[in-house]
Amino acid sequence: MAREPDDAEEDEAAGEGGDPRVEAAWQALESGNVGEARRQAEALDAEAPETLLLLGACCREEEDDAQAIAILKRAAAADPDWATPELWLGEILAGDPEATAEALRHATRALDLTDDESEFLSAVALKAGLETEMGETEEAKRTLAELPPPEVRLEDLDLALEIADLQLALGDAEAARDRLRLLCEASPTMADAWYALGCAAEQLEEETEMRAAWKRTWELDAAPGAVDRMAGEADRLPEAEIAAVAEGALEELPTRARALLEGIPIVIAELPAEVDVSTGLDPRVLGLFSGTAHGDGATGLGGQPGLTQIVLFRRNLERAARDQDELREEIRTTLLHETGHFFGLDDAALEEIGLG
Repeated sequence: MAREPDDAEEDEAAGEGGDPRVEAAWQALESGNVGEARRQAEALDAEAPETLLLLGACCREEEDDAQAIAILKRAAAADPDWATPELWLGEILAGDPEATAEALRHATRALDLTDDESEFLSAVALKAGLETEMGETEEAKRTLAELPPPEVRLEDLDLALEIADLQLALGDAEAARDRLRLLCEASPTMADAWYALGCAAEQLEEETEMRAAWKRTWELDAAPGAVDRMAGEADRLPEAEIAAVAEGALEELPTRARALLEGIPIVIAELPAEVDVSTGLDPRVLGLFSGTAHGDGATGLGGQPGLTQIVLFRRNLERAARDQDELREEIRTTLLHETGHFFGLDDAALEEIGLG
């Protein structure tokens, strides 16, 4: 689903006089009627920048990124002082790991050109995110320093969360926490914001706030209808298929390892238990090994029967995946990760072998 243009972008695309054909096209696009938007665009000057932006938006809605990029480059060339085509180019190219440097160039140009607050904030977040991906952490910090201070509430709640996540990734947990407190106050049912607040509090070693924020996350994630609201995430796999993927992952292990794991149950749960989250467990953990690691117990596989198990948390795995193929890979990686814990490997060791 393409990002909808905000009011300022629509007004700028329509021109000062507000061409009714352009306005009608944007309204059609906003309602999901791409065909009508294209029909309206056919009555416009085909090489006008606003027409090209409209056609680029249609292509984004249809997920035709290659055509959208070609059209938006024409729009940028037709009006070199217009920030919007540059911003959109940066956003699309950011999805291609091989085009990160090009995306950054467009994001930088958009930031230099824009005089609109919403576009400015979007360009800052995009540029800093790309710099972070490229390992340019100090440059990313300087880019984020252009933002209003954390105690200033941003109107775009999704963008505020994106910025807070970037601040967390760059080690500025205090700024992220302050921004997230405002965000949770403005949108108390925004589970992702509560979760990020818990992560910020964890980094700051503020356990009371961490537990409270993560408990609220769990309540929202477990609420009736929460699965249906997970828009854009992977379709649910049947439990039997999840189990089959997990069993397939076990088959990758050496024979001796499989023998040691024999009899260790793999449990599929929807979410972690509320009581565990209340005591500080990450509510969005993908999996969990519980019991005695191999070699730690006096009786081989851990002493007390029934206490050793590997749990996969179905909703959290679904949240982490964009499609079913990615979901299967998440299940596989998580199962192998938790198996590593059974054999006594810590998170650092698992990260070294690609199972972090």
